[in-house]
Amino acid sequence: MTELPNRLHRILDQGAANGADRVAFVDEAGDNWSFQDLIDTSARVADDLSALGVRPGDRLMIVCENSIAAIVLLYAASRIDAWAVMTNARLSAREIDAIKEDCAPRRTVYVHGTSADAGGHGRRTGARDHEFHRIGSVLISDLDETCSVEPVSPDPAKQVAVLIYTTGTTGRPKGVMLSHANLVFVASQGKRTGRMLPEDVSLCLMPISHSYGLTTMQGMLYAGGRQHLMARFSVSGVARLILDQTLTVLMAVPAVYSRLVNFAKTQDRRLVPNRLRYLYTGTAPLDLTLRRQSEDVLGVVMQNGYGLTETSPTISRSGFALGSDETHIGVPIPGVEVRIAAPGTGEPVAAGTPGELLVRGPNVMVGYYRRPDLTRAVIDADGFFATGDIARQAEDGALHLEGRAKELIIRSGFNVYPQEIEAELNAHPGVFASAVVGRDVENDEEIIAFVELAPGQPVTARALAEFIAPRLTPYKRPQLIVILDALPLSPNAKILKHELKARAAKLPMTAVQ
Repeated sequence: MTELPNRLHRILDQGAANGADRVAFVDEAGDNWSFQDLIDTSARVADDLSALGVRPGDRLMIVCENSIAAIVLLYAASRIDAWAVMTNARLSAREIDAIKEDCAPRRTVYVHGTSADAGGHGRRTGARDHEFHRIGSVLISDLDETCSVEPVSPDPAKQVAVLIYTTGTTGRPKGVMLSHANLVFVASQGKRTGRMLPEDVSLCLMPISHSYGLTTMQGMLYAGGRQHLMARFSVSGVARLILDQTLTVLMAVPAVYSRLVNFAKTQDRRLVPNRLRYLYTGTAPLDLTLRRQSEDVLGVVMQNGYGLTETSPTISRSGFALGSDETHIGVPIPGVEVRIAAPGTGEPVAAGTPGELLVRGPNVMVGYYRRPDLTRAVIDADGFFATGDIARQAEDGALHLEGRAKELIIRSGFNVYPQEIEAELNAHPGVFASAVVGRDVENDEEIIAFVELAPGQPVTARALAEFIAPRLTPYKRPQLIVILDALPLSPNAKILKHELKARAAKLPMTAVQ
């Protein structure tokens, strides 16, 4: 850890090592930003933030979608030891207000130039126009004179760099405190393992207000590569950057790859030739059907990764060969230690047996902001973080994710993992995506599957039930399959299973079989 940069903004210096005048970003307007541009502009904006009363230890809430302004503000905050509270502008007013109330920012900046939603939030709260050096106009709140500063430490493992709020179901949101050391450690992995190269070109598509998007963006900066900014996903826009041989790297959630596959089908062609050499996905389970389809359409092997916001977010990454049938989540990244334990007890389980995945390493968060009780509940005295995920570790070290401990369905006394059923449903050519939840019934649980069909596919619930019947043992077969126009998604493209679970509880007791 001693050789890594001690502050987040020094990632820019790492990227500049191969030439400070090299292009780091092609921004949302198509303008080039060199590494030196980012370094100089973030320094000027940091001075401006200080003049606006933002102090070391203050929270600076940045409500944004992907933009060069949001990235500059992130690194400007790092320069003055303020905490950047990265917040997706597409959240509802209620969610934005809950985060603001919890983190108590000194100021809130709404990056409205690339986000109408950010502008709406800013105007709703009375924020005023402010012009920053080179990144232009933003809306900024009045100074909160009651804001208290947090302690500042020279130790990058103790000093918080970014506060990210996890998607919650109800109640008070949880702010994940990620230190400079957490984020720099994970950002360095691509370069240190040779997965990301200075000559690479990638797409900054996933929201940088989410840990996955933030880390993939910073990983490419650390390696010295170039990125094209995209505030919102456009399947035709991504396809164009692939086909015109701009991109060498694509990192996205499975839903993005699903849409690229469907786009290719509608065009009746593969997205080749291209210059892609590395495909990577994370944040949601990867099923074999999607992996095979993506590799066929794009012509390159797809790798899988796993982690949580609390682990900055990476825990493991795969090293698949093209055409293999693996869908595990890879081996732990160098420097990260894992254990498989009995859920709730922490006791070790037999080798190869599923249990709760525990993680220790430089990637594990500082804790939940102002929630020491919740922090103690997930990080034990030895520093192991309890992920809440059920996994098993094979002899070769690869981790196989079985599902969320809280999503486990107990049907007729048997453990049923939703991911297995979802993989079989997704194997149907007419299925775009699926999500499986449990529903409590008297002395048992029922399995309810929600399905979003691919465009133009008139598949019935009964047809899907007949398709998966020979693929699943009887106790794993859904009691009800529900076709939806679209599955509910969070702003980070995660399926909102808590919404589906609530919906399942209200459905009539009518089975498809």
